[in-house]
Amino acid sequence: MNYDPIIPKNQLVHGAYYRGSCRNASIARWNREEQRFYHWRFKFGNTFIETIKCPEDDSYYDVFIAEAPIELPEVDKVIPFKGE
Repeated sequence: MNYDPIIPKNQLVHGAYYRGSCRNASIARWNREEQRFYHWRFKFGNTFIETIKCPEDDSYYDVFIAEAPIELPEVDKVIPFKGE
């Protein structure tokens, strides 16, 4: 599959939250150092942090397509990066 970004990767801000879409999330947080989004995932009764690439970095697997930045008050649960 080929995914087209709505917000290009070079415009994503480190640590910012975005509303968007992928198979398992509608909100994700961009980590510039790792070049990945972090999001909460619920599977088999467990909730955990998962990472996912942006459209420019993967044309085969699922990616997070960021549609609009959102402010922290709009986020139900903070999404920590590894080590935070």
